[in-house]
Order: sequence, then structure tokens, then C-alpha cells
Amino acid sequence: MGRSYVAIGDSLTVGVGARLFGGGFAERYAAMVEKKLHSPVKLSVYAKSGLTTEEILQRFKLSEVRRAIAQADIITITGCGNDLVQAVQQYEEGGDEKKLLQASMHCQANFTKMVQEIALIKRGQHQPYSVYLMNLYNPFPEIPIAERWLQQYNQHLRLLAANPHVEVVDVYRMFEGHEREYLSIDQFHPNHKGYEAMAEALFQQSAKQL
Repeated sequence: MGRSYVAIGDSLTVGVGARLFGGGFAERYAAMVEKKLHSPVKLSVYAKSGLTTEEILQRFKLSEVRRAIAQADIITITGCGNDLVQAVQQYEEGGDEKKLLQASMHCQANFTKMVQEIALIKRGQHQPYSVYLMNLYNPFPEIPIAERWLQQYNQHLRLLAANPHVEVVDVYRMFEGHEREYLSIDQFHPNHKGYEAMAEALFQQSAKQL
């Protein structure tokens, strides 16, 4: 019995920064699941580089995306990295910490809405499914305020795991101390090792549900 996997999000779901072959974490994770279950995984990716959580949330309105979610056994969402970058840039220009707090609250609110949308689409279905929210690693280890912001953001994101079917994958912990090794030349997106680590974290987290 094959699985259906829907990956939604930003450049991390697209796989920006990875080598041409191998893709991002979604392709790697799908391959790990296929190997474990000895059956095919149908992967549908709805992602685009540069999307903010607001724009990712808009994707949930598309009938194609809703149809895919309705059939999915596994759903992953990445987001908020672009919101963070914008907030850090604004902070560095003007030094206003409120911008960072606002961005964090904004991301949390949008992730909450995404989780609610999935629950609505899935309502009345009896097949089990799992939603995995990927938390954020720190691409700015040299900016103390970014570190503080991320810890706070990831802590709040974890609260969403109180929803049925929802789990948060601790990408932050996988990357901590390995930033040099896991980030690509642009020092922001993961490289192939980073995506491998993300897929591994997701696989470990989801193994018991498979």
C-alpha cells in the first residue's frame, strides 16, 4: 500500500542550496520511507523560494493543494525563515526588537491557521495522517538576538503539537553546532548534508507512525 506525501513551504521544501541531484529534504525523506515500507511514496511539492508564512497560507486556498491534502497520509510544512530574514534586516537597520517579536507572532498565527485548514480538509476522514511542522535552524549564529528570537519562536511552535495529528520536528537541534557543515555556500540554505539531516530528523520523528 503506497503512501501519499504532500510537502508545502518555502525554499527549504524546494531544496534550494542542494546539489542538482538528490533534492531537498522532502525527496530524501520520501526515499527513506519507500525503503522502510518497501512500497512507493507519491510526493507532491507545493513550494516556492522566498515565500513568507502569509504566502504559504494562501496556497491552502488552491483546489489542487486541498485535493492533495485530502488524500495525503503525510504532510510537511516549512516556513518563517523568510519572515525572520526580513525582521532581522529591519532590526539591523533600525534596532527595533519589536519587529522580531511581531514576525514571530505572525508566523505562529499563520502556522496555527495552516494546521486548522488541514483539520478542516481532513474532517470526517477515517484514514490516519500526520502533519510535521519543521522548526527553524539558526542561519545567523553570529547575531545574538536571532538566536534568542529563534529559541522563543521554536518554543511557541512546539505548542502546536498539542493538536491531534500534529508534530514538530526539531531541525534546530540537528543543526546546532553544525551550521558550517550543514549550510550551503550562501550561508543561509542547507547544503546536501543539511537536507540529509532534516530528512533524518523527520524520519526519526515519523518512524513510529509509518
